[in-house]
Amino acid sequence: MTTAQFVDKLKDIALNYKTLYVMGCFGAPMNEENKKRLINHHEYNAKPERVEKINEATSDTFGYDCSCLIKGVLWGWNGDVNANDGGAIYKSNNVPDIDADKMIEVALDVSDDFTDIEVGEITWLKDHVGIYIGDGLCIECSPKWSDGVQITACNTDVEGYNRRDWKMHGRLPFVE
Repeated sequence: MTTAQFVDKLKDIALNYKTLYVMGCFGAPMNEENKKRLINHHEYNAKPERVEKINEATSDTFGYDCSCLIKGVLWGWNGDVNANDGGAIYKSNNVPDIDADKMIEVALDVSDDFTDIEVGEITWLKDHVGIYIGDGLCIECSPKWSDGVQITACNTDVEGYNRRDWKMHGRLPFVE
């Protein structure tokens, strides 16, 4: 997948799909079967407040966590509400199942200087990742703010966006 395709798909998800932060989920639609599976999949999802949010989600809502958003897109997620994982195929396209901290470890040209960040690069802070989309903005999936896939300001104030201060950035080896 090219950088442009990757960023376009992330923007499409952030702007045109209903999403919810669900730990360990890479794009599954919130149908009854997936809700049960995902609530039992991770202790975070089993917390009463998360169970309530997951159970309230409609079947056209897709679940993600931060690193699974990135992996889901790279694994071919296409928004198919009838597919178990929204059309993503686990570990496909030579993209491994790695967490946020491992993603920055495998990234290329890692830097803590954000003056040279490029569109499509991963942004990182401990246990959390996003993707830089240009104009001082990132796409991330977080329970904070809007509790799903969202566009946020990257290490700067941008009117109309919540600000996240990332620590490092780099190029993912899985994106052309």
